Amino acid sequence: MKLYPNDSTPQALANTMPTFRKTNMFKLPFSERRLLLLFIDACLVLLAVAGAFLWWQNSAGQSIDSSIMRERWFWFPIMLISWGILAGLNDLYDIPTSCRRTLTAVRVFVTGILGFIIYWGVYFVSSQSLPRLFVIFFLVLVIPAIILWRWSYSYVFFAPPFRHRVLIIGANDRGATIARALKREPLTNYQVVGFLDNAPEAVHESLASAPILGAEKEVLHVARQMGVQEVVIALERNLERPLFSQLVECQAQGIEVSWMPDLYERVCRSVPIQHVDPAWALSAMQGAPLIGRFQLAAKRMLDLIIVLLAAPVFLLLMPAIGLAIMLDSPGPVFYSQVRCGRAGKKFKILKFRTMVTNAERDGKPQWAKKKDPRITRVGQFLRKSRLDELPQIINVLLNDMSLVGPRPERPEFIETLEKEVRFYRTRLTVKPGITGWAQIHYDYGNSVEDALIKLQYDFYYIRYLSVVLDIYILFRTIGVLFKLKGT
Repeated sequence: MKLYPNDSTPQALANTMPTFRKTNMFKLPFSERRLLLLFIDACLVLLAVAGAFLWWQNSAGQSIDSSIMRERWFWFPIMLISWGILAGLNDLYDIPTSCRRTLTAVRVFVTGILGFIIYWGVYFVSSQSLPRLFVIFFLVLVIPAIILWRWSYSYVFFAPPFRHRVLIIGANDRGATIARALKREPLTNYQVVGFLDNAPEAVHESLASAPILGAEKEVLHVARQMGVQEVVIALERNLERPLFSQLVECQAQGIEVSWMPDLYERVCRSVPIQHVDPAWALSAMQGAPLIGRFQLAAKRMLDLIIVLLAAPVFLLLMPAIGLAIMLDSPGPVFYSQVRCGRAGKKFKILKFRTMVTNAERDGKPQWAKKKDPRITRVGQFLRKSRLDELPQIINVLLNDMSLVGPRPERPEFIETLEKEVRFYRTRLTVKPGITGWAQIHYDYGNSVEDALIKLQYDFYYIRYLSVVLDIYILFRTIGVLFKLKGT
């Protein structure tokens, strides 16, 4: 006798689970913590604007009153929105890193510096802009205020009483992977209290750091006893009805229930490709905005606007780079190579030449590696700074590529990687890019293992593709360029 209808797969059962908000007031979820950061930051920004107005009046020898704020009221929303956008681009609302005090201070300073640079541009264009002293007073007030608030936040919300306690169902490879990820990311403040498994004798070898607390059917009892805030399903089989009923009861009592890939994605900003089944992957892809005409049109418009705005800089850099290549080694300035674009469509990618001519004399494709003897002296700098990719703006104009997307790969490598890496072809569902989510999170890769890690990030990008995400990646790419981590 069947216990379930034919569509009672784990994903189908998950979709039937009711969602309840946690009631424990000391365990704020990430979304609520981010809302708290946004709210307090906004209050401090508005207070700093008001303080800067009053300070400016006092420095000019005027009597202090509120008339200047009434006359220039529009600077309150302008400064608030501007600070919020710049702070978001600088990851000031990234919960996993919000307790790093030094990093937070640096990000606040960078946000202030960028705001000051932008203000200078506005000051010389708009007659309605305020004197430079105003923005200096504002930054002198807002930067230390936000740093002190953020440090106070980190002391309070990352203290042991606020730790997010997690119980994992499944003492297997999938459970070990999420446990290692949570341990590797201690700043997320997760604590794995233990595992539940029906076959404790078959425990995965890497689970020694957390105990087996019982069988799966004891999930509700163990969760209550251990003060758990979240139960993670890491099973490698279908979800049976008794366990499903227990998990529904957990949610009814304010305990969050999540699938292992979803929590991994939330913490690591990537998808654990080796631990998701085709049903989960297909569901994730169906939820992605891949075929939305508006989304694709907006992405294309962003590409064209940025390329056209940056064209003068490109035109100044290209001749200088070309001359350096010619003086360094004999051969052409540019190098073209066949790559695969969206849906596997082949096109010729254009790059500055960074290797000696005839680098693949035997005709066999080879990955570039660190300290590759084929790379020229100028080529080493171009690859580390990623400037060798600059000519690909032509590929963007020809619509073969986008500014943001998975890096295009050679057909020969794709043929091999499709056999070695699960779901590798999902990278071909979008146009490749000059930069991407994988490029800002992971260094250059030249092996099958690296390809797997990069695919985890690429899958995440594809799932959440948007113009806003593209803008964020482009902004972060600027910081990556200065680190000179290319190969």
